[in-house]
Amino acid sequence: MPVRKFRTVDELNQPIWRLPGDPALYRTIASLWEAAETIRPRRFAPGVRRFRTIAELEAHADRAPADESRQAERR
Repeated sequence: MPVRKFRTVDELNQPIWRLPGDPALYRTIASLWEAAETIRPRRFAPGVRRFRTIAELEAHADRAPADESRQAERR
C-alpha cells in the first residue's frame, strides 16, 4: 500500500478509496486473504469440534501443535 502524505487536515476528509459494492473492493479483499494465507497459513483445520469432557478437549489441544507441524510438512 502506498504512503499518502497530507498537507492539510482538509485533505484527510477525502472519500473512501473503495466504496461498498465496488467490484474492485471484492478483488482487493480476495487478494489480501490470499496473501495472508501465503504468509501465515491456518493453524487449525476449519470447522467446529465438540468434546464430551474437558479432558477430551485438553487431549485435543495437546495434539494440535503436532498436527500443525505435520500439515506444514505436507505443503
